[in-house]
Amino acid sequence: MPLRENLPPTASKVEKIGEKKLYSASAARNAPFILEVLSQYLPDKGKVLELASGTGQHCKYFAEAFCNLEWQPSEINPKRLDSIQAYIKEANRANINMPLSLDATAENWAKELDVYNVIITINIFHLISNKEMITLIHESSLALQTNSYFVIYGPFMRGGELTSDHDIKFHKSLIECDPDIGYKDDFDILDEIEANNLYPE
Repeated sequence: MPLRENLPPTASKVEKIGEKKLYSASAARNAPFILEVLSQYLPDKGKVLELASGTGQHCKYFAEAFCNLEWQPSEINPKRLDSIQAYIKEANRANINMPLSLDATAENWAKELDVYNVIITINIFHLISNKEMITLIHESSLALQTNSYFVIYGPFMRGGELTSDHDIKFHKSLIECDPDIGYKDDFDILDEIEANNLYPE
């Protein structure tokens, strides 16, 4: 995703817990639930690309749980790239690669990378524009091998509706900072997925 500085504090709450290491309480909370879903779909062996890896907590957590898979984190924010590297060095695992400096919403990034068995996006779509979402899905489809998975986690509208008071408040705070971002509708996402020859599970 592009490096956006103009976001509300609620969009990305992190604290510094080392010289370069960042910690997100929400990433720590949601990791076990995401892992539970991933365990149903990840192959026994192969390569996983995580787009916009944030602090690096997720890639460390998942790589430790799925030790036969090769994990490739990526990020555009320099401070978070440093944090990801700190988590990787702490984990000291052969199955996590050093992070790629990658804007997942830029055109043609898939041409520069290998193909992957799984691509994961966690809490990205509400922080990018519709145009950027379309590009991210298209490029991801090109970077996937046949019979692979594109996993999307995050807050969404359901049939054009925000489903809780928290969602309404958070979506409003996002579009007040940048009218191009905010919650995406699940039907719009599914349309783009199917337009790129991917099929919802």
